[in-house]
Amino acid sequence: MFHKTQQDIMRNWHIGLESNLDCLDSKQNQLTESKANLYNSNQSLKPLCSFLCITYNHIDFIEQCLIGFLEQETTFPFEIIIHDDCSTDGTDRIIKEYQSKYPQIIKAMYEEENQYSKGDKGKPFWAIMHNMAGKYIALCEGDDYWNDIHKIQKQVAFLESNPEFVGCYHRCHTILSDGTMYKEDLGSQYKDISARMLQRLEVGISTRTICYRNVVDYLEPTLHYYHYKILNGDTFLWTLLGQHGSIRYMSDINPSYYRLHAGGIWSSLSDKTRFIIHTKSFFYMSEYYSEIGNYTAASFFFQLSLRNLCFASDASLMQDDVDSVIKTLLNKRGGAKYLWVGFVHLLSRLFCDCSSHALISLSFPYERG
Repeated sequence: MFHKTQQDIMRNWHIGLESNLDCLDSKQNQLTESKANLYNSNQSLKPLCSFLCITYNHIDFIEQCLIGFLEQETTFPFEIIIHDDCSTDGTDRIIKEYQSKYPQIIKAMYEEENQYSKGDKGKPFWAIMHNMAGKYIALCEGDDYWNDIHKIQKQVAFLESNPEFVGCYHRCHTILSDGTMYKEDLGSQYKDISARMLQRLEVGISTRTICYRNVVDYLEPTLHYYHYKILNGDTFLWTLLGQHGSIRYMSDINPSYYRLHAGGIWSSLSDKTRFIIHTKSFFYMSEYYSEIGNYTAASFFFQLSLRNLCFASDASLMQDDVDSVIKTLLNKRGGAKYLWVGFVHLLSRLFCDCSSHALISLSFPYERG
């Protein structure tokens, strides 16, 4: 059980806010009333960072996750948003206990039906993201946890000072259900991620390590529609963030922990199921980018989906999706060109020999009219 009270946590926020007011006070003597009312304004403290936690049947792990949130030492307000997807093991009971002790920090939503099991008929992972009040968002699922009390302070401070970056991330160890180390992350492979690399998914990011700017308009109609189709919500999120900047790797933050266990939503899926989810997500990402007129991105993700289909043993199961993406691309201005180029690039990747030069030369028929 975590022993800090809500007042203990919020005291640092007041100190940080008071320090800012003191700086302003030295320049203009107009903030006496604001400063005097500071300790009476708990309800009006707007969070600078929102922590989002998706959880389902994590009764053995959720408390460790919540403690990782609550022990964050920051000079600014934060909020904890928890989405419980109709847990049946008592996870919701633990959340409610903590919510009652930290009512101004923890906000929880409890589903009456499990949404993940509904596939694209259910509420998507980030349908609740528009409720995030923070300027920045940090993620961690209920079976994982943070292990650095200064993590959020460091990440937000960096983003406040470096507007050209859309987010920052750090290392992540992998552990088993009992907490024993499965894979230690030494961080040797990490680096800053450019906007282009982010958009093209060239580098993987562990969701429990990232803190990013709240810049995605989740209520924009086209994006909102595709929320329900793209089950790889975090993968889609990375490509969207890539339109806003780069990602910084921070080596001075202790690793977070990703837990492998039988109840893990993603880790418990079969390779075949994960393959199908990835492939369909690439289809719909291609369709989304085609809808908004970004045919380069549409072509790229169509290539990824075609590549997967080339190696799929049950590609016919996704034939309707293939037809849908092709029709969307062909009906858009310039779409046929990018569809053709994407297909040729795919073939050239599959046949990396002298014949690929001839294939690449075929990508210019639209230029010749």
